[in-house]
Amino acid sequence: MSRLLLVSLVVATAATGALIITMVVGLPPAHPPPGPNGMPPPPPNLRPLATFPVVTGLFVLAWLSVLVVFSRDQILARIRQVQREPEAAVQRIDELFTELRSQLAADRERELRMLEERIAELTTEYGEQRETDGYLSGMRVATTEDPAAKVHALRRDRRPGV
Repeated sequence: MSRLLLVSLVVATAATGALIITMVVGLPPAHPPPGPNGMPPPPPNLRPLATFPVVTGLFVLAWLSVLVVFSRDQILARIRQVQREPEAAVQRIDELFTELRSQLAADRERELRMLEERIAELTTEYGEQRETDGYLSGMRVATTEDPAAKVHALRRDRRPGV
């Protein structure tokens, strides 16, 4: 534990205690006693409530500083560990990169396989649809009175003047 973390914890604990004391002492009573001669009670004194935002802010900042200092200490410990064993760290990073590359390659292969299957499925579906449309068109032409009038070329000649 670093000295800065220890000091931050002490300050945060003191801020927590101050917040608890301020809440216990500073809150006005829930039901004030009735006023003289059956009159309504006087309005509560709200002056102590002005300290609540200040004490609450100190509480939040103190615990936030504990969190930041703790994170800083963890990062510094990792950096020191890497500086003591640089070869092991580099080897571990290489292992992680190798594992990541193999996972990415496996994901890519799986996605390509799924894409190929979907393209094959769509091509088959399109071919069946075209075959069905051709059959239905042929049946319509066969049932009309003048089949030659309804027959159209599949491909139009796009040469000019023809």
